[in-house]
Amino acid sequence: MNILCKKFRHTLKCPLLLVLSSIILFEWLEYSFTPLLYWSRISTDYSSQDDVKLLIVGDPQLLGYHYSPPGLLGMICCWDADRYVRKTFVKAYNYVNPDIVIFLGDNLDEGEIASDDDFLSYFHRFRHVFREVDFNRALIVPGDNDIGGEGSIPQPFFEKRFNKYFRDDVFTHYQFLEFVKVNYITHSNRYHFAPNVSESNFRIILSHIPLTPSYSTFVSRVIPYLKPHVILSAHDHKSQHIVAERKTGVIIRTSHMTDVTSCSFNISDFNIHEITVPTCSYRMGTLKMGYGALKISKSGEVSYNVLWLPSRFRQLIIHLFVLIIVSVYLLIHFAKCCMRQNNGGSYFQLYTQNRYFNPSNV
Repeated sequence: MNILCKKFRHTLKCPLLLVLSSIILFEWLEYSFTPLLYWSRISTDYSSQDDVKLLIVGDPQLLGYHYSPPGLLGMICCWDADRYVRKTFVKAYNYVNPDIVIFLGDNLDEGEIASDDDFLSYFHRFRHVFREVDFNRALIVPGDNDIGGEGSIPQPFFEKRFNKYFRDDVFTHYQFLEFVKVNYITHSNRYHFAPNVSESNFRIILSHIPLTPSYSTFVSRVIPYLKPHVILSAHDHKSQHIVAERKTGVIIRTSHMTDVTSCSFNISDFNIHEITVPTCSYRMGTLKMGYGALKISKSGEVSYNVLWLPSRFRQLIIHLFVLIIVSVYLLIHFAKCCMRQNNGGSYFQLYTQNRYFNPSNV
């Protein structure tokens, strides 16, 4: 039996090395070298101190307790989803070194159905995942998963609760930029708190739901009133660049690609540029995740890039494949060892009997 144990321990070395290699490669090295592997083709220089740099987070949707699987499996799912957003955000934050971080809604997955205690718990998780952020210099927009509005009519209570924790500021001024939050979900007219746009500033609308593709009576009132130069939105979990008329919001052209990686333009008095940012969570049913990185100069030159992220589903599938191979290998080897042990045991008994009871030895 000792011989069997030694052989089995020796057999474990290769499978354990394979599992360890998979963990090191996909849980550490790929994230560590994400800027080199995925962002090396970006030509934008984010080290400039003269431009305003924005890091844009779309639909992180931190998982809640209601829709997650029960028990330990649900805890693992929430932990892994938070960990993915956390690790990738740190890389994006250090890469861009932003002046302002913008969260474009659906910050939580179950905000509209959470109890007050659960919502507070989700809020603390949100602050922990994005703990590098100075929230005094962050702009946070509510999404339909934060306050309702996609599957049900948003309730004023949920919006008030969201604003209590995530701040209720409609207009923000930073250097030569003016930010205005627009709530397409509730059709709120609070954007009227924003002053007239200054000729020396550029105005940016922040909306969870894209405005120009969702043209409506509400949009036809918002666009002429605010006269934005740029609109930043999310919700659709994809990356797009849309150009529309600044006076009306009517689309002039849209990107042919559904996953725009980069674009650059100069802000004008005639056009609006709407940028739709992809989700940064791998749990949103999309294969491509990323953060938006936007740089604006005082002259109106804009450079936008998507910081695409490693595929977590690919990593998990590889981990599962490795575990299946290792399990099958160990089962086969263990079965062979047991068969050899049984055969060797009969021979060993016969050998000892012949050695000690052979008449020629008497």
